[in-house]
Amino acid sequence: MPGGPGMRMAEEPRLAEMVFEVLRETEGASISKVVEALRRKGVETHRLTITGYLNALADAGYLEVKSIPPVRMFTLKRAVARNVYSAIGEAARSLTTTEASALELAAATAARLLDRPLFLSEVAEMGFTRTGALRQLGKKETAEACRRLEEGGVRVREGEPMFEAKGPLSADVPRVLDEVVLSAFSARGERVRAVKQTALTLERF
Repeated sequence: MPGGPGMRMAEEPRLAEMVFEVLRETEGASISKVVEALRRKGVETHRLTITGYLNALADAGYLEVKSIPPVRMFTLKRAVARNVYSAIGEAARSLTTTEASALELAAATAARLLDRPLFLSEVAEMGFTRTGALRQLGKKETAEACRRLEEGGVRVREGEPMFEAKGPLSADVPRVLDEVVLSAFSARGERVRAVKQTALTLERF
């Protein structure tokens, strides 16, 4: 899509970050308003792409959607429901010192648990609004990953980009899984029996 002077095509891994930024600044906006705000920042991107990102973030529980005919308004939620994704994000943050390293560890852990790359909304559910520390799958890779998921009976999140950790599997992944398991027991008011090992892994459990 052609743009005016100084316009640049948005880099895909940064779109989610920029959408969050616009919604923070506007305290809520329609799809058209988000597209316009991005253009004012010198970024040109397709309306359908922005629609996909907004819907993905809403599905993840990060956005509230209100229908005010003829448009839908998207606003940031103050809190996100706790689930296994948020537990992974919290555990990864407790074991790292930067947001980027926490994101990489959380993504590697979730990918190991699911045995596949992650959708944008899943990254958001872990509590991350930036994706720069991850590698975004190309269109052909995404299509192939979605095809395998559909064959396996897994719901595909249409139109969402997919991501994976850039580096090799972190040695801290089992520790994150430990924390998630222990957190799940704690949430149910149960106590894990004492074990001699210093770390409780899913395999040992």
